[in-house]
Amino acid sequence: MEEYFDIVDENNKQTGEKRLRFEAHTLGLWHRTVHIYFFRQKDNQIEFLVHLRSKYKDLHPNCWDTRFGGHLKSGETIEKTVINEIKEELGLEIDLNSLIKGSVHKRDKKTNREFTQVYYYKFDDNLKLLSFKDKEVQKVKWMAAADIIISLTNNPDEWSSSLKGFKEILGYLVKYLDR
Repeated sequence: MEEYFDIVDENNKQTGEKRLRFEAHTLGLWHRTVHIYFFRQKDNQIEFLVHLRSKYKDLHPNCWDTRFGGHLKSGETIEKTVINEIKEELGLEIDLNSLIKGSVHKRDKKTNREFTQVYYYKFDDNLKLLSFKDKEVQKVKWMAAADIIISLTNNPDEWSSSLKGFKEILGYLVKYLDR
């Protein structure tokens, strides 16, 4: 089934146009995504649930990722997409009120132009509660934020995330938790 995205302008305002996923990515059309970062606090440090992306992903196959999420399909709200992505990728049903809403990031990577709404989810449950039925995730593990920074610095090609982007995400979460 073909995926359509609602197109937005460079200020994140809807244009009323919708396009196929491959068109949005090949023509450099602005669209929306959501990222959800699963974290926990352990031994006075923040750990993130990272996952190895499927070898079948069109972007960054077989790479580690610090976030879950995806694109907003045409007609979907950000909130519906968050709930759907967590259910599809991890098999969890969550309440939106349990999420920490982060900032919106404008990412201009020439042909892949996105506005990404970030969320954080504190997850202290057993990883055995997670199920990966959509074949987007090969495996998951907890990693301390400091270890992710070291790995992103030394092995950037093994990651879907960037060092700069991860530091921004971590900085926001630290400030939120220190309130």
